[in-house]
Amino acid sequence: MRFDLLTLELFIAVCEEQSISRAAVRAHTVASAVSKRISDLERGLKTQLFYRQARGLRPTPAAEVLLRHARLVLRDLAEMESEIAEHGKGLRGQVRIRSGVSSIIQHLAQDLGSFLARYPGVRIDLEEDTSREIIAAVAGNAADIGIFGSNVAAPGLQVFPYRSDRLVALVRAGHPLGRRKSVRFADLLAYDLVAPKKGSALDALVQQAAAELGHPLKLRLRVNGFETVTAMVEAGLGVGLVPQKSAERYAVGQAVHPIRLDERWAVREWKLCVRDLAQLPTAAARLVAYLSRA
Repeated sequence: MRFDLLTLELFIAVCEEQSISRAAVRAHTVASAVSKRISDLERGLKTQLFYRQARGLRPTPAAEVLLRHARLVLRDLAEMESEIAEHGKGLRGQVRIRSGVSSIIQHLAQDLGSFLARYPGVRIDLEEDTSREIIAAVAGNAADIGIFGSNVAAPGLQVFPYRSDRLVALVRAGHPLGRRKSVRFADLLAYDLVAPKKGSALDALVQQAAAELGHPLKLRLRVNGFETVTAMVEAGLGVGLVPQKSAERYAVGQAVHPIRLDERWAVREWKLCVRDLAQLPTAAARLVAYLSRA
């Protein structure tokens, strides 16, 4: 069967949106045209690509295989077009990155700034996600590079070191723990916790630490982003865990107080992951080398 690029693009859109109508809006076309392309694709491949459900479409295992290859084909074509069009003008290309918000704020923003100053022809497509979703995106070829917490496994991927950070406890001014220079995690369990986003690397650390102590967490609410954690702590909704650099950034002049967290796991390692370094586009491979030396 012959594949055309438009059909592959629409197929990817349907997989990601899990809806014919939403894929049509994304592609600036009509739903009937998208539906016909998908039907023709299934007929040509002689296999079902989607389960039709009341709430939308769910890709079949065959569709997951096609999706991985379709993304690879479109990425390689875009890379080829970019390199040919800009031949002789320096390193070019687009790099798709998935990263946790913590590593973006603390490290990645500055590292990308210095990399792009050296290679201005490179374009970055950066999305924020949880560590598990990052690993799945790299494995499914939805991203070239993933940056994730090292406490989350990345089976089948190539992993490289990136950076590290240290967690601190964050309490409201006047809190019973506020005058202490350091605390253990067990000290925090008597209080409501402003918990991190479910599925994040920090959430996995917190859940594991509580399980090892055999003590349930008092999860008053979950939030995403350390600026939001700081605001919730300031409002008296609980204690929080944030990286030290984030505390220095967001807690300045606010009614919150960072305290050293005296736990081995308070020092977190961040890792880079790719599917296959040898098959990455030149720009992405160069960025991996640059970041892993950071």
